[in-house]
Parts: sequence; structure tokens; C-alpha cells
Amino acid sequence: MFHEETVLQYTKEKLFANECNKKRFIELLKKALQKANICVQQVVEDADLTIVNTAISVAPQYDYVRVCGRGKTPDSYYSTTSFNHKFSNELLFNHAISGCDTTSALFGQGKNKFISSFLKHEELLNTAATFLNLQATTEQVTEAGENVLVALYGGDPATQSLDELRYHSFVKAAAKTKFNLARLPPTTDAAQLHAMRNYHQVQTWLGNEKDPLKWGWMHTPSGLFPKKAPESSFNAFPVLAKKVARMHVDAGKQVCIVLYYANIELDSLAKIQCQSF
Repeated sequence: MFHEETVLQYTKEKLFANECNKKRFIELLKKALQKANICVQQVVEDADLTIVNTAISVAPQYDYVRVCGRGKTPDSYYSTTSFNHKFSNELLFNHAISGCDTTSALFGQGKNKFISSFLKHEELLNTAATFLNLQATTEQVTEAGENVLVALYGGDPATQSLDELRYHSFVKAAAKTKFNLARLPPTTDAAQLHAMRNYHQVQTWLGNEKDPLKWGWMHTPSGLFPKKAPESSFNAFPVLAKKVARMHVDAGKQVCIVLYYANIELDSLAKIQCQSF
């Protein structure tokens, strides 16, 4: 148990990995701020909604927003009346789908890249509107979500599906000396669940109650937990890897890395090496 005078001998990541330490830190921080006559509101669940509502409630009192810098980066000041209103309607959707505390996130895809995708593909603004629609169906939400992710990963939503883009991305990545499978586009099944959870979150922020069990969540002893994509959605991956592995053998390259990361049985290596394409 640490206190105000404790000198930490390890990183904050290690400190906050312990849930008790995290709660203790929040208690100490709250007391310190209150002692300095700063109003503190502690949130039990999702802090984002409370933060936004608080900011909106006091916005008329201020002419600018101050964003504190980190390290050598100075503070930034933004006018509360100079935001791009054309894009502001999609802020909730962008915040959710790019990963927040209460939704799933895509590996290696930050908020800036999502915003850049919307600036490049303005037709996605209509797609994002689906997530603001109270009456949207699961089919509409999942289709809209897939189109957004295809654009995010460099594909064309008008001509490519997410699985097709995943295949071509895998073939391209496998030709490299080193690659990370986590950076591939998600499967369609995983993307659909991601889109459903984001729709549920956006609607929650808008004050509309939706059944989480119908939108990508499931009950567990610890509470709600994201549903996982079915195992069958990954079955096609070893087949793709075999095709790439055969190409690598004929090119005189190593296939072990491809086989390892694609979870192909090593006893199939000889068979793959004997085949040609």
C-alpha cells in the first residue's frame, strides 16, 4: 500500500497493473484536488460521457479550450467556435470506432488515421450517420462498419470486401522478411461485432438505451464481455498461408515463419515444399 509520500521504484504501468493500486491512486488524487478547492466528480463506469457532458455544460462560460502538452510539447489553445461543424457530427462515431474505454479497438490504428480516412473519403460521412440512427438494423450497422474499415486499411469500399482486402494484405505482407499478422484487417465476423459494439456505445452516449446482448456483448461472471468472432472465420487462413508458402519455396525463400504464424502443422511442410503453383 502506497501513500502520498511514497517514492515509486517502478513504472506507472506496473503500478496501475494492480487494480488496488489504481483505486488507491484515484482516492489520493481526488483528495488532493479537493484540498486545492477543485471540484471533483468521480465516475463509476464510463468517464467519457460525463467528461463530454461537463464540457458542454460549461462551454458558454469560456472562449477557448486548453489542451495540456506533454514533455517539451507546449499547451495548445482552441477556439470553441472554430471547430469544423461539417465533421463534428461524426465525432462520437470516430471516438468509439477508433477505440475507447468501453469498446474494442483495432491494433495499430489510431484516431488520427480514422480522421484522415474520413477526410479522404467524404462518402463515409453518410456511412457514419448509420451509427447515429436510432432505428438502424444490425445489417445496416455491420455493412457500414465494414465499409469504414475497408477504407481505413487502404481498400475501396465500392469494390472490395474486408475478407478480400485481408487476403491481399496477407499475401503482400508474407512476401516481406518480417511482418505482424495483428496489423492485417480484421475478418468480416470480427469487424461486424466491432461495429455492433460501437453502435451500442454511440447510442448510449446519445441517451438511447439498447440491449448490449444484441449488439456484440455477452454476460460473464465479471460482467459484460465482448463476444468473440467464431473460430470458423479463421479457418481459411491456413489455406492462404499454404499458397503463399508454396510461392516462397519456389522463390527459394524460407517458409517456416509463414507456417509458424499461420498455425499450419509442421508435418505438412514436406507436402507443401513438393507442390508447385
